Amino acid sequence: MDEKHIRILRDLGFDVSEKELKNDYWIKRGADALAITTQDRDVYGCLDHTRGDGVRIYDIEGTEYLDVTGGVAVRALGLRYKPYLEFEASINDVVHELPGMDFDAIPQTLLAEKVASITPGSHKKRVVFTTSGGRAVEGCMKAAMDLSGRRRFVGFRPAFHGRTGYALALTSSNSKHKNGFPQGVDVIRVFYPYCYRCPYGQNVEDCSLECVEALRYALEVEGNDIAATVMEPLCGEGGLIVPPAKAVKGIYDLTKENGAYFMSDEVQAGMGRTGKWCAMENHGVVPDFISMGKAIGGGYPMGASIGPAPMFTGGSRHSETFSAEPKMALLSLWIFKHLEDGNFLERNVELGAYLQKGLNELKDKHEVVGDVRGLGLMVGMEFVKDKKSKEKAPKLRNSIVKNAVQKQKLWVLGAGQNVMRFTPSYIITKENIDDVVERLDRAITESTR
Repeated sequence: MDEKHIRILRDLGFDVSEKELKNDYWIKRGADALAITTQDRDVYGCLDHTRGDGVRIYDIEGTEYLDVTGGVAVRALGLRYKPYLEFEASINDVVHELPGMDFDAIPQTLLAEKVASITPGSHKKRVVFTTSGGRAVEGCMKAAMDLSGRRRFVGFRPAFHGRTGYALALTSSNSKHKNGFPQGVDVIRVFYPYCYRCPYGQNVEDCSLECVEALRYALEVEGNDIAATVMEPLCGEGGLIVPPAKAVKGIYDLTKENGAYFMSDEVQAGMGRTGKWCAMENHGVVPDFISMGKAIGGGYPMGASIGPAPMFTGGSRHSETFSAEPKMALLSLWIFKHLEDGNFLERNVELGAYLQKGLNELKDKHEVVGDVRGLGLMVGMEFVKDKKSKEKAPKLRNSIVKNAVQKQKLWVLGAGQNVMRFTPSYIITKENIDDVVERLDRAITESTR
């Protein structure tokens, strides 16, 4: 952080000096002031909010890291992407706040039309904008309840849909998210299709879709009056699990047999990350409802609930103060156009395959790497005690993440109990990926000595 930005903080009334730009100092202040964090402060340094370039991120001591988190899938175009910054500067004079769920404005309408056009299915759709992925999930859930008159949902284990209200009821990836909090809606929960650890003891080659039959039985004994089945096209925070398309199709068909809606949670996997605008397209299924978030906002807080028209039984059935504010809507429209013009979706497929190839080489080399899986630039690496037993190795995963961040300067996150996730920005290059694989190789080697 340079003197200019230190002076800005001083001008705002804070006595900040250059000698205080130390990770330990600001991590302690953060721990004293901030109520909670999702990550271990013993692993990650305090980020410098004034620096960053593409997939390069910095802490306040000036340490450079290679980032493969993409801001947890938020930064589709990396840090301080010049064309994006230039467009943002050109619209700084627009009105930043208009109550979009109360009154109309052109940017929000155009964005709604664009979102409806890129989501699967030729049916008439409607869009509700919000400020987060979790809120987008809840908007879809409210619409499904409003239209169906039903209150029960199908969810999966593991799954992550958010940490508040109705979305929390669907979440089941970590007991820390839910312990002590009441269930917002009734959820019938079955295992997510997880071929590497099939809970029914099946092999991919001769699978007879016991996961679908388990859902059929659950509906028979728990209640088939479901409003919707809510499914991630890839199980994200729960462990980067890629379900087989035939299982997704079977679950979809069973949902429709029971007169319910099918909803795809695209918050992390959508916006072209897997090579499709919506990752559910990889499975050949057209959802009734879709929740989007993260990358759709270009770094600003935005989510979108997409559903059939009409989406609610009447006006004022749902509303929020902030809804695709003019500047945010214009930035989102720019992102859609830029991703299309630059063929980023096709590029994500190519780069994702290249990333998986490199990680699979590490799988062949290291006994503790049990599985590598993903679609496009959404990839997971699962750590085990050994390949034969497949016993989960969460402590080892944690030590590898810590080594990767602190020693190899690879900014990476875990997922689930024993998985490392890779959701890099779309501007990552093959040279960057080679660098990622080399750094990760060292982290695994040093952590297993």
